[in-house]
Amino acid sequence: MKSRRDNIVIGIDTSCYTTSIAAISLNKDIILSEKIMLKVDKDSKGLRQSEGVFQHISNIGKLSESITGKLKDYNIVGVCASEKPRPIDGSYMPVFTVGLNAGKLISAMHNCPFFETTHQENHIKSSLLGKNLLNENRFLAVHMSGGTTEIILANKKNSNDYELEIIGGTKDISFGQLIDRLGVKLSYDFPCGKYIDENALKSDIKIENGLKTSVKEGYMNLSGIENQLDKIMKDNKNIDKYYLSKLLMDTIVRCMLKSLTYLCEKYQTYEVVFAGGVSASKYISKNLTQKLKKYNVKAYFTESHLATDNAVGCALIGIENLNLGE
Repeated sequence: MKSRRDNIVIGIDTSCYTTSIAAISLNKDIILSEKIMLKVDKDSKGLRQSEGVFQHISNIGKLSESITGKLKDYNIVGVCASEKPRPIDGSYMPVFTVGLNAGKLISAMHNCPFFETTHQENHIKSSLLGKNLLNENRFLAVHMSGGTTEIILANKKNSNDYELEIIGGTKDISFGQLIDRLGVKLSYDFPCGKYIDENALKSDIKIENGLKTSVKEGYMNLSGIENQLDKIMKDNKNIDKYYLSKLLMDTIVRCMLKSLTYLCEKYQTYEVVFAGGVSASKYISKNLTQKLKKYNVKAYFTESHLATDNAVGCALIGIENLNLGE
């Protein structure tokens, strides 16, 4: 009989830009976490859902070939996949059907339970891995990605599940879109986050007058920031790209600081967990952590491979559902 270390749960997440598969032991050790980024044409600002579905189908085949040998000595006892973007009614994107149906197939082939979760819950769960919050029953979670910027109040319903309530975020474009649009204008390959982050870290120019922000009661409007950046680039053809990147990242930090300090006080909870690809930014994590500390708010950022799209959270949610069933 296999030990808990040899029994594993498979997690699958097929998001807008990444095909991800993970395998976690019942002891919550990461056996593998692999992903393939979807291909986006240069100078493009994204992918149509139909293009994403096609690439996910191809990527699932590639990943299955690469992981078969790595999992030959393990026993698959459960599968969990993201079925939609968020745990709310009406949330739907076609790309998630690929991972959902692949998960059902693996579950049937191994005669093991299948569980469903959401992309957002997957992100939050993976970001919590290895973190010791002072109060795991109630905290704020920030989901910052290519298509989402939401601030969520997480209340634990039971040993296995959280009730997630959106209490803040952006009312127009996301931070990820804002970063990518600047990156494309600077001729970087999409997605552009890592380039803008590296530029911001390299800049030693002090920001005297930052961009104007629109933040009210935890909600932000970002289109005005994009307009300001466009005007700066139009008026200054030779503006330093490192400074321009730092200017944007500094603005993101200030927007989040205003939103989070207001919401932490309103909901009387002072721990914030960050998830999503934008939270992998070293510039944002360093500066926002320092600024929040001055308000006695504890920030929890995670390793980049767990912050960006992955399926580790799906597998962890599968384990918790499996344990609850037992």
